[in-house]
Amino acid sequence: MELELWHIWLLLAVGLFVIEIFISNFVSACYGIASLITGIVSYLGFLIPEQLLVLITCSAICLLLLKPYITKHSISKRYQPNNDHKNLIGKEAIVMEEINDRKKTGRVVLSGSTWKAKSQFGEIIAKDSFVKVLNIDYSVIIVKTI
Repeated sequence: MELELWHIWLLLAVGLFVIEIFISNFVSACYGIASLITGIVSYLGFLIPEQLLVLITCSAICLLLLKPYITKHSISKRYQPNNDHKNLIGKEAIVMEEINDRKKTGRVVLSGSTWKAKSQFGEIIAKDSFVKVLNIDYSVIIVKTI
């Protein structure tokens, strides 16, 4: 038995489906579907340039149709770190570096993390003082002395 081109397309399709089982990113499934369709086209007797055109077209259509599903179910979209620090407002923190807005210095420890800090009215707050968090502006905490 001689190995024909359509056999190769079908073996490629099976191989891509097996890869999809282990990777599950839907891209190899798209290429597997395109290889399967190309194998059928090859069996029907179309030439290699036509087969390649079918492969490219089917791959593009499959990827475009599955793109909304892929982006909706991808891990990177589902996992978003918690950037909601509004629950830290009103809590107490300790100054670990003198807060001086003129020198642009100041760090506090809040809930186990260090934050860049500014004072509410530009006053200097000494190291080891306790402060209350009034607002969070991106990565800078606005504080006042207690």
